[in-house]
Amino acid sequence: MPDKDTQFYLKELMSEECACGKPKKPRYSFCYRCYSELPRTLKNRLYDYVGDGYEQAYDESIEYLEINIW
Repeated sequence: MPDKDTQFYLKELMSEECACGKPKKPRYSFCYRCYSELPRTLKNRLYDYVGDGYEQAYDESIEYLEINIW
């Protein structure tokens, strides 16, 4: 289980700012640019429900973006 709580992930999901600092739509995990850079497997896993795998997919996506894009 991730170190962050469910409220953290819900807040990130509903925010209007991507982890990269650019604007994003609420209910989207990332802005279009960041999302489009993710591998298909990570993109698909971001559709898991919070509490049922979303947290791990989000954390792995952040890690992927930090290493490969940002």
